[in-house]
Amino acid sequence: MAISTPSWRALVLTAGLLAFGSTHAHAQTLSEALAATYETNPNIAAALDQLRATDEQLAQAYQYWWRPEITSTLEYGKEWIDTSTSNTTDSGGNAVTDFQQETDLKQAEITTTLYLWRGGQTTAAIDNAMATINAQRALFDNTVQSTLKTAAQAYANVVLQAVSLNLAHEHETNMLGVEKTVNDLLIARQATTVDLAQVTLSVIEAQSSRADTLGELQAARSTFNASVGSYPTELQQWPSLPALPETLEEAIEIARRDNPSIIAAKAEVLANEAAVREDEGVLLPTISIVGDYTLEIESTTYTHSSNIAEH
Repeated sequence: MAISTPSWRALVLTAGLLAFGSTHAHAQTLSEALAATYETNPNIAAALDQLRATDEQLAQAYQYWWRPEITSTLEYGKEWIDTSTSNTTDSGGNAVTDFQQETDLKQAEITTTLYLWRGGQTTAAIDNAMATINAQRALFDNTVQSTLKTAAQAYANVVLQAVSLNLAHEHETNMLGVEKTVNDLLIARQATTVDLAQVTLSVIEAQSSRADTLGELQAARSTFNASVGSYPTELQQWPSLPALPETLEEAIEIARRDNPSIIAAKAEVLANEAAVREDEGVLLPTISIVGDYTLEIESTTYTHSSNIAEH
């Protein structure tokens, strides 16, 4: 399988830039790629939103921590009384008396409750919220670590496939040179058609290997774009990396102390213990100070009328 020379040269140039960088332009470092991943990756953004939502639990847990609970009610009522009486006068007439009463009642009530002790529910709720937040922070760190690890692997894979593509191109070029040499020897009757067929087969295999490597490079570039948020242009072949722990024991100690999964598990244990104490506090008495103020306004309107009919 062969491709045109101009297109092939463009692909080789691209692979060279990805692997070794340009002498006139700034090559993207691993640190820059990881920073771009942190800023643009949707998994990290979703984990950060979840962490911010979890932070609100602490403010909710403090609602009874020497903070009064204030409730207010407003009531409005209206009452109508309409009576009518009919009496016979001494002269045989009829006297009709109408009486109407309209009453408006307005009431406002404010109740303030300050909890002095809730059976330990308040402190347990605060401990629960803080432990839950710490667990969520550790889960956020775990998401960041796994996402950045994927981005670093994508970075390294692009560099690897770009170098592999250059090597595959060099191998194909060498095999094409060998094929030309064997063809010249065949013309000079110093080689056989079997020799030429074997070399031609090697050329075809080199071209196939180069095409496969090109496909792997394109796949690596797509993976890089999915992690970092942009396609790679120029990458450093040997980015600087932090030093590794000197001993296995040191590595294990760092993992026990800093591993987000372990930190999250410990925090979840503390949160569950606090939740149990909070449930136990419900069974205990509550001490509180209650203040109540009520304002009532009542207004009444009377209407009276009489009608006497004589016969």
